[in-house]
Amino acid sequence: MDKLEGMLEAFKGAKQVMLTTTGPGGEARTRAMTNYNESPYEPMWFPSFNETRKVEDIRRNPAVVLSFPAEEEGRWYRVRGDARLAHWEEVRRMWRWWLLEWLPEDERRPLMFDDPFINRAIIWVEPVDAEVGERVEGETLEPII
Repeated sequence: MDKLEGMLEAFKGAKQVMLTTTGPGGEARTRAMTNYNESPYEPMWFPSFNETRKVEDIRRNPAVVLSFPAEEEGRWYRVRGDARLAHWEEVRRMWRWWLLEWLPEDERRPLMFDDPFINRAIIWVEPVDAEVGERVEGETLEPII
């Protein structure tokens, strides 16, 4: 993947990135993901619960887009990639108890946090291509998948 000017710095500063997957009807589904990664040019990982729409989408279609803001207002970097779900052994090795502790109390289901490996997933994204583009005022960020 070619390096884009300013992308590494913008990525390092992005505490959240937007992950876009494709739903069963071909619709784009975008959500914020906490960014624990150092470079958009290397495989990136994101913790998730296993029973989510994003995980279902990735199982059906591994093509994803990661988006994050550029330094210049109104411009966004978009990294196309191929996602995969980590094997159970990798999830056990990588998982830390605090990864998803930010959930509000009313969204915590009974026993979800008692066993640190119930309903856990690690999403890996292998970057394939990147671009920087503008976002038109009032429009949603369009995925490039």
